[in-house]
Amino acid sequence: MSQPLASFNFTLFLAAFGSGLSLTLGLITLRDTRHSMSARLFILLLLTAIVHWLHPWLPTTLHSYSFIIQSAAPALFWMFCRVTFAESKPFHYAIWLSAFYSFLAPLTFLLINQPQSLLFALKTLPQWLEYLLVLAGLWEIIANWNQDLIEDRRRLRAGIMLSTGLAVGWGIVSFNLQIGGIVSRYLALNIAILILAWLLLKSRIEFWSVNHKKPQTLGRQRLTREPSPKTQSSPPTNNDLTSLQRLMATGFYRNENLTLSLLAQELNLPEYRLRTTINQSLSYNNFNEYINALRINEAAHRLINEPDTPITNIALDVGYRTMSSFNRAFRKTYDCTPSEFRASQSN
Repeated sequence: MSQPLASFNFTLFLAAFGSGLSLTLGLITLRDTRHSMSARLFILLLLTAIVHWLHPWLPTTLHSYSFIIQSAAPALFWMFCRVTFAESKPFHYAIWLSAFYSFLAPLTFLLINQPQSLLFALKTLPQWLEYLLVLAGLWEIIANWNQDLIEDRRRLRAGIMLSTGLAVGWGIVSFNLQIGGIVSRYLALNIAILILAWLLLKSRIEFWSVNHKKPQTLGRQRLTREPSPKTQSSPPTNNDLTSLQRLMATGFYRNENLTLSLLAQELNLPEYRLRTTINQSLSYNNFNEYINALRINEAAHRLINEPDTPITNIALDVGYRTMSSFNRAFRKTYDCTPSEFRASQSN
């Protein structure tokens, strides 16, 4: 009797500690929900964790609904990673529909009294989608890691990947395959929340606001911007900025598959200093946005000054391999296609 009681007390302690920590972190984040979708999704993700912790102590009549709420965690995890770390990616309807289906299908299965004929479509398939959504969320974190120019956000990527991703993933595997037990899931979640709390509070930046600034481009703005008021541990020197602008003036940005690493090698600068230079002095949060802005700036000038040059040639000359990527980047800056822009300038 004493051993099960001790195990129960330890589980209850982990549940209370994790719930209290999540609630505190959620309250700290609450002030940012008005202007940040990332903050809202993060709070919803914390709520699913709280429901998971408290599930054993809920009335049995609520267990089915508790499972439905918990099943939303993978979808919320992917949505959070998508909104937070994939600023300039195109919208993919298939993944968004899969995310909603992963928890709406089990809810439908419950509401229509669990018909066995729909077991695969409304319960088994959503469980497999949960695995895919966790992997998709981790991919969103990894995909643009090297292009991210904000050091605090790069550290948060690592923290989320090592904590939330693994904790959510282990929670799904442990629950669906019935391995590890409740204590292991609670420990994983507590560690995840502790890591996230430390990272978010240690950075001392308006993280949620930074993530949702509208991407800045050079299209209708001056190439050289006023320095950002943000402060970082390694501020850029005037020589770094001058070297960068001198190289870009030669058209180095036209190189296909240009990466931050290749640019840093060409400038003989450490990557962290180049990231700081572009972020602090030119106010860009993403390397690809900076390169696209330079390319679109040149393309716009050529569309006006070279009316007989085919648009395809201009796109290839400035560094785009496909017209679709060129059109997407151009529309993001000017809210129109290159052909529409050229026509409007010729009138």
